[in-house]
Amino acid sequence: MLKDNVHFPRYKQALLNSAFYKDSNTLSIEMLLKQMVPELWPEKSYKSSAEVSSTFHFIISGRLKVFKSNPDTGREHTIFVLSAGDVFDVLSLLDTQPHDVYWEAIDSLEVLKIPLEQMRHWINQNPQVHKAIMYYLGKRMGQLMDVATDVTLHSTLVRLANLLLKNINGETRKLELINNLPNEEIAGLIGTTRAVVSRHIQELKRCGAISVSRKQINVKNLELLLAVAEEKYN
Repeated sequence: MLKDNVHFPRYKQALLNSAFYKDSNTLSIEMLLKQMVPELWPEKSYKSSAEVSSTFHFIISGRLKVFKSNPDTGREHTIFVLSAGDVFDVLSLLDTQPHDVYWEAIDSLEVLKIPLEQMRHWINQNPQVHKAIMYYLGKRMGQLMDVATDVTLHSTLVRLANLLLKNINGETRKLELINNLPNEEIAGLIGTTRAVVSRHIQELKRCGAISVSRKQINVKNLELLLAVAEEKYN
């Protein structure tokens, strides 16, 4: 991308604000951005792992669902929902094997992409970014561990309450990242079905923890929702 591109300043600031690139200096970010290409993914479009296996992506705007699918049953499990400031496929930096996942744009998605080899070369040329990258990888691994633990140890109601709590803005008490997702998508995040999620949402409404308006979940009583997540609500 040429530096005189009208979007260059906006893209540069987005990279500088990202946790993945937080230890980078302005010059190194500009060098990286010159090698990147902007791309738009229409809402609901999706790609297989093979289609993105040779490139590394940075999200400028929109949300992306990373999921696995069973072709025999049609069941899906959502691994991550990524948003502005996130990168994918981060594991591809560590190996050369395509990963058996799919990528779907929840919203209209704006990304920057770069060939993997060029991305690896940039990382090697900028060792100051290694700490931030390891922190980002550790955070993702922690999220995967939480999901595995939740599915093994907790009921679907508790898993739903935990999902809502993890996505609440502490100041506004409004849902972020998973706001306005249909119940089917929420089900994919906690390893259950749409019918089960619908039933649990009604339970949380009846006990006064949440309300639902125009397909959006609103937290009414944070303490009550926390009690459900901690299995202290009778």
